[in-house]
Amino acid sequence: MPTLPQDLQKLTDAMDAADRAAEELSAALSDQDFFWRPDGGTRWSVALCLDHLAIANDIYGRAIQGSLAMARERGWRRRDPVAPGFLGRKFAESLEPPVKRRTSAPGRIKPQATRTRAEILDAYREAHDRIRRLIVEAADVDANRATFKNPFIGVVRMKVSSAFHVIAAHDRRHIWQAQQVVTALRANVGTTGSGH
Repeated sequence: MPTLPQDLQKLTDAMDAADRAAEELSAALSDQDFFWRPDGGTRWSVALCLDHLAIANDIYGRAIQGSLAMARERGWRRRDPVAPGFLGRKFAESLEPPVKRRTSAPGRIKPQATRTRAEILDAYREAHDRIRRLIVEAADVDANRATFKNPFIGVVRMKVSSAFHVIAAHDRRHIWQAQQVVTALRANVGTTGSGH
């Protein structure tokens, strides 16, 4: 991995921190507990949290990849550290944990309880690896100028720099949510003698 400017290194560090947290959470759970859903099955499991991140990051990654390629073709070279625009910053801030307001995930990134544990974890890692590669690619491109059509809100264009910050905040949100699931699971084990 090449040496990155500090602003991009912080984004890579955020991805690494999310990966470590996801691995630690998953390693401590049986398959049954990985898929356990709190509140009588009405809330997301650890599996669904990570599956959601895998899907969302894959979709964002594909959009960012095209935008960076276009910026490179147009000769838009890096001039300043990556910084989200006003709306991008506000959106990222709204995603940060602890979660104060719950929202429904867009249909395209609603997790489905159809993948196995191994498939979810592989997809999660692959999506993060792609984002890491894109962060490296952004080191010589003006990611503050490069934009793409938001894959979830078609009328909105999003700066690549904003997307990187949104991805990091979104990761933290759902890793935090997964940690709350594990806390609920342990409380449930303590009160009932089993996790379910």
